[in-house]
This record gives sequence, structure tokens and C-alpha cells, in this order.
Amino acid sequence: MKIEGKKVVIIDDHKLFTKGLASVLSDIGLRVMCIFNDGKEAIPYLLSTQVDIVLCDINMPKVDGLQLCKTITKQSKTKIIILSMYEDNNIIKEAFKCGASGYLSKNSSQNEIITTIKKVLSGKIYVDKKLLKITSDNNDNPDKYTINYSLTTRERTVLKCIIEEKNNTKIGEELEISKRTVETHRKNILVKLGVKNTIALTKLVIKHNLV
Repeated sequence: MKIEGKKVVIIDDHKLFTKGLASVLSDIGLRVMCIFNDGKEAIPYLLSTQVDIVLCDINMPKVDGLQLCKTITKQSKTKIIILSMYEDNNIIKEAFKCGASGYLSKNSSQNEIITTIKKVLSGKIYVDKKLLKITSDNNDNPDKYTINYSLTTRERTVLKCIIEEKNNTKIGEELEISKRTVETHRKNILVKLGVKNTIALTKLVIKHNLV
């Protein structure tokens, strides 16, 4: 499957990330038509313009990536690839239920991005191989976190740091990840555990002895 000349739209509210991704896609011959910072402003464009591929994040203001998938795939033949920091099996499954054709980690290599785009354009469903390994590892070693709460190993580590009252900057430094990545993990933990803030999270952790 040749990808040169295929039209692509990027939707992500991380401006530095989108700039780098656009450069990578252009280098491999794709035509980056537009870059949007949220799903809501992208929808009218995608419904009125023929685009081959959309690469979008899940966490976005106004309209998130999953809602965008539902809207676009019902009314368009455009293929959507989720490009996210979320590496949880349940979220990946939800993305495909919403109409996504591919799922990539934001840490995916250029070769993995190319492979995913080729597979999706040929009509296949594709997940980053690294994410499949993570899913397999979690399934092979089930514990109360993955069974009851579906927390990844990294999320458990971040959760422990949160309970120790460390801020996002400090957590990022200790785990050698960006502050933005910590924020993503924090949001994911709150969603999975069904709480709205750190106070409620702490109470839940203490009550159920999660760390």
C-alpha cells in the first residue's frame, strides 16, 4: 500500500507534538491538510472535505477523540487512528467500538506509524505491537489492580506518588517522564477509579488499601 500523497489531518491540543508529527508525516510523503487543537473545530472540516486519514488524541477540549470517532465514522469513510498516551486495554477496545481503525502510543516509532497507516488504508484494524505486548503482559499477570480497576503498572506508580502528595513536576522528575504525561496518567487514574479529585482519590485508596 503506497501512502505517498494521501491526505492527513492531525487533531491534538499539544502544539509541539503536532508540529513534530506533521514533520514526520510530511517526510514520508503524506499531505498534512490541517492541524486542529480540538475535536469540535475539526468536525465541520472533516465532514465537508475528503481526507484519507485522521490522527487524533483522546484527551482534547470540547470534543474528545472517542466522540469524534463516533461522529466522523458514521458520516464519512475517513479512517481514524488514535494516537494517545493511554496504553490501557479497555480504552483501546473502547476506541475501536467508537469506530477507530488504528491505535498508536505517542511513543510509537516512525516505522510503527508508517505500518499502522498502511494497514489502516488497506482496510485493516491495527494496534501498535508494543501495546499488544503490554496488554499480554497484564493479562498474564493479573492482580487486583488490573482485575478491579484496570490500572497499568505505570498508573500504579503514579498513584503511589499522588498519595505521597507529590506534585506533577516532582512525579515527572522521579519517573523521568514529562509533566504532561503525568497529567495524562492522573486523569486516567481518576476516570478509572470513578473519582473527581485528589481528595476523593486518597479516601478511596485508603479505604481499599490500593497502595
